[in-house]
Amino acid sequence: MGILFFFFLGSIVGSFLNVVALRLEAGTDFVRGRSACPECHALIAWYDNIPLFSFLILRGKCRSCRVAIPWRYPLVEFGTGIVYAGTVSLFFNPIETSAWIETVWLLGLFSFLIVIALYDARTLEIPVALLYIGALWALGALLMLDWNLSTDMMWSMDGRTVSGLLGAAGAWIFFAALSFFSRETWMGWGDSWLAAIIGLSVGIQGVFFALTLAFGIGALFSCVLLLRKKVVMTTQVPFGPFLVIGLIAYFFLSQLDIIQYGRSAWIVNLFS
Repeated sequence: MGILFFFFLGSIVGSFLNVVALRLEAGTDFVRGRSACPECHALIAWYDNIPLFSFLILRGKCRSCRVAIPWRYPLVEFGTGIVYAGTVSLFFNPIETSAWIETVWLLGLFSFLIVIALYDARTLEIPVALLYIGALWALGALLMLDWNLSTDMMWSMDGRTVSGLLGAAGAWIFFAALSFFSRETWMGWGDSWLAAIIGLSVGIQGVFFALTLAFGIGALFSCVLLLRKKVVMTTQVPFGPFLVIGLIAYFFLSQLDIIQYGRSAWIVNLFS
């Protein structure tokens, strides 16, 4: 029952994140004003704004003008619901302070990154403000997690903060080099800073695997688009969404014992 609650909570958050991304793109205030149909501009009633259910009841069309509602809305709502339910299921433990901190941190981090992914997918750009917020959010959480274990851990080489900073530096250098030498045709500078947030979040031990997941998912998606002739070899494909998916997948896989969080044991397992 608890997991269903967090799934529905995540779908509500996903609906809000959709609005945030679209209003950021349009340059409008995302905390004021009711949602409206982008075609006929009719205000959307509360009963037509219930995540997932309203889309099904309306059969995917606006009640006023009957124009099709983009599939992006229910897909983001469903995906965010899965992310929230999975995060709580895998990371939350009511009797552990560190589990509370990590769960709240991950839910916030994933929410920021979903907005970044949505924005990048439509504009091929990443909002700098969200990158700043995501980086500060991650760094603050890592400091709290280390402090919860021991004040000596906060700047220890064995702590998650130092490991995260090293991971951020390594990821940024790699992506910045790709951006610089390709003149931003392979990667943009926004991707470099997003990769740094991923390195900060997973640490030096996990950054290689998380980025490998992102590249693998991105390559698979691009191959599908090429086969369906939706793009050509020179088409720019936003990489931010794959970085976000790679990060979320890494954290989930780490808790499912498919990989070991904070370690490189998965490399050893490949050859054992």
